Amino acid sequence: MVDRGHVEQRERLFLQQKNKMTGAVCCFLLIIGVSVRGVFLPLQARAQSDLPHSESTLKIETLSHDAENALNGHDFATAVKFLKSVVELQPDNASAWFNLGYAFTALRQNEDALQAYRKTLELQPDLFEARLNLGILLVEMKRPQEALGHLERAAALKPRSARAHLYYARALAAAGQTDAAVKQFQETLHIQPTLAIAHFDLGQIDLHEKQFEEGRSEFEKAASLDPKLAQAQLGMALALEGLNRQADAVIYFEKYLALKPDDLETRFHLARIDLQEGKNPEALENLDKVYQANPNLAGLAAALGDVYALLKKFPESEKYYRQALDLTPGDADLRRALGRTLLDQGKLEEAEAEFRSALKINSQNQAASSGLAATLYLQKRYAEAIPLLEAQARDPNPPISVFFVLATCYDHLRDQRKALANYERYLGLSHGEFPDQEWQAQQRVKLLRHMLGK
Repeated sequence: MVDRGHVEQRERLFLQQKNKMTGAVCCFLLIIGVSVRGVFLPLQARAQSDLPHSESTLKIETLSHDAENALNGHDFATAVKFLKSVVELQPDNASAWFNLGYAFTALRQNEDALQAYRKTLELQPDLFEARLNLGILLVEMKRPQEALGHLERAAALKPRSARAHLYYARALAAAGQTDAAVKQFQETLHIQPTLAIAHFDLGQIDLHEKQFEEGRSEFEKAASLDPKLAQAQLGMALALEGLNRQADAVIYFEKYLALKPDDLETRFHLARIDLQEGKNPEALENLDKVYQANPNLAGLAAALGDVYALLKKFPESEKYYRQALDLTPGDADLRRALGRTLLDQGKLEEAEAEFRSALKINSQNQAASSGLAATLYLQKRYAEAIPLLEAQARDPNPPISVFFVLATCYDHLRDQRKALANYERYLGLSHGEFPDQEWQAQQRVKLLRHMLGK
């Protein structure tokens, strides 16, 4: 008889998932913990020569007052309207230009914000707040090289500003200047030792450099200083994963997801770890949560098919594999997995069709070839199964059971010499691993030898 145990599915799990998790390491440079906008500046009205002094001053003071009220009320669109009027009347008002940049940033009108901050610096080159906010905005726009000069200048203008050093460090890290970034993060912590986010950012650098123990330590410090910093829990999980401490990593993934339950990619990743740890029900629970939130996430239906297969819930497995194939009909391994699940349900003709489809897509898919051989064997189509089984037997490390199945095929076809040769080879390799099959093989060997006169 053929071994019908379910073909190992773990290599299929998450095959299509290309997310931020790469192996054990995730470089996830996050700009968190510090507001990009900072604070706005008080506006000062100055008379323009083209209006009577009192009228000019009154108009600008009114506009400035209304702009500040709007900023205080977070009504940034209204603030922009008033501030534009101020700079039209008073184009050399650096504070108004700065606040315009602040308001544009809040509205995510980044290019307008850049122009406003640059105009501010034309008028007042050493305005610390403008240098800092412009540099921060450029970092968040993924333009770190442009940010470096502004943030370096900001740190020089206020050397005791932890925020300036923090963002200068982030710009250096994003620009690939790791050693300089580490020094700036360390300077940040020298100024403000309890700043959790600086430890977090150092941990990210350690992760990127695969210095997992150092990274774990930094994330642990960040979490102790700020228990609400969810990403520190994620950082510890990834560092522990890098140290091959999967079981310990799970605890921190779960802590992170308790704080950030909507991070579907991390929940998907945790399901993979659960599977590797043999925690199939836990893997299913996490995958179900992801499915409820986003059933169309790439690779999710296939992953559910895999987990249900491992749990031997084959109808459910078939359902999800078919959903996955609706999206990726040309996935040979997915067709092989569906074929295996159909085989386990005794749907032999359907299984055969899927295995053949898989091999048509990828003729080198050995698992599909093995599945097809098993399907043909169970349909008693021994002559068709033999070439596939012989090909498996020629592999460098063939499964022991293939020789027993080959022997029984030849036995059914009354090819006594080949049946005997394969039974003998099987017995030479099995060493008590499959006692029932070994006993059957031993009895057949005795009989075949007698029949062949050996």
